[in-house]
Amino acid sequence: MAGLSISAPVGFALYFLLFCVPTLATSHRRELLSQRPTFYDLYPSFAGKIALEEAVGTDIFNPSSTLPPYNLTSEIPYTATDYSADVAFRLQARSIDERVRQMDLANISISVVSLNSPGIQGIFNTTLAVRNSALVNDQLHATYGAAGNYTSRFRFFCTAALQDPVAAASELDRCVTQLGGVGALVNGYTNIGSIDNVRFLDDPALEPFWAKLVALDVPLYIHPRQPLPSQQVVYSGYNFFAGSPYGFEADTAAQSLRLMASGVFDRHPTLKIILGHMGEGLPFFLDRVDERLRHFRRAEIYPAKLNMRDYWIRNFWITTAGVMDTPVFDLAVHKGGYERVMFSVDYPYTDNVEMGKWFDTLNLPAQVREAVGAGNARALLKI
Repeated sequence: MAGLSISAPVGFALYFLLFCVPTLATSHRRELLSQRPTFYDLYPSFAGKIALEEAVGTDIFNPSSTLPPYNLTSEIPYTATDYSADVAFRLQARSIDERVRQMDLANISISVVSLNSPGIQGIFNTTLAVRNSALVNDQLHATYGAAGNYTSRFRFFCTAALQDPVAAASELDRCVTQLGGVGALVNGYTNIGSIDNVRFLDDPALEPFWAKLVALDVPLYIHPRQPLPSQQVVYSGYNFFAGSPYGFEADTAAQSLRLMASGVFDRHPTLKIILGHMGEGLPFFLDRVDERLRHFRRAEIYPAKLNMRDYWIRNFWITTAGVMDTPVFDLAVHKGGYERVMFSVDYPYTDNVEMGKWFDTLNLPAQVREAVGAGNARALLKI
């Protein structure tokens, strides 16, 4: 009002009452709604996000460890009790209403769910792995697919029993064409018969599986698992590092490099691979890898025809799952292009709202935000 003079203390008090108190009240209210241990509950704003690395459990078997259970194959012994209990609840199908509520709080329109790690890859018995893979895929379809109660809010990645590559290819065909799966997800290497006998992803026996992925034109999401217990000597005394804090990334990066060097992408140039966690460190290391390999006897030691970075640009997509680091995001975009980066959370291990707020506050052009937030995933997964 003209002529009205307000002293500085009074002006500050009015500002606080008009703007700060409602904000604090909203923040407190949303914190009560979230009810997540060790997370900050923040208010996101960018609507319509799609998240791709979102874990679920099953009551068919315990996917959080090998079958039979084996020491050093799960990080649960190292995690805080309240966090573990919270995650265990949110992995269950009966928590789907809460999952959707958390998606709403973070303005996530669609979550693409997949079986928890090590999942099917950790089943020693091949016959049981093939059986459980089909049962889990049926369950994913019934709960999160077209047969579920939230048909517009979820898609799912099919499990694949790579213990039997021919059976895995057949089941992938059924899961995609009949159940509506948008691709496959495997958790690193695959146990075959024992804890020490494993199949890595570059194994020539997997050729039928690669061919089926290409024929169906669907991607494979390579999700991490703990390194082989026999390969955890470097973590001795600090085995908690072998899981999600570091070992996940290192092991998955190594698997990806094996794939690049093996010639799989020369035989299948349209094969599509997704990596989480901002590319599992590869955007940082790939130039160094290629710089060193130029001094090696390449034609004698591995069959790949191109540089590793060439395969990265052509055959790989990455997600932000579990990484809220803006310089790392910038590097990932720089190394592969924003068209190959997709928003993800890693729920329930990472909080939807916390990750959503980080992404929403990135200083991005509208075109990039839309592409990373949803557009790239819609194109790749045909959503």
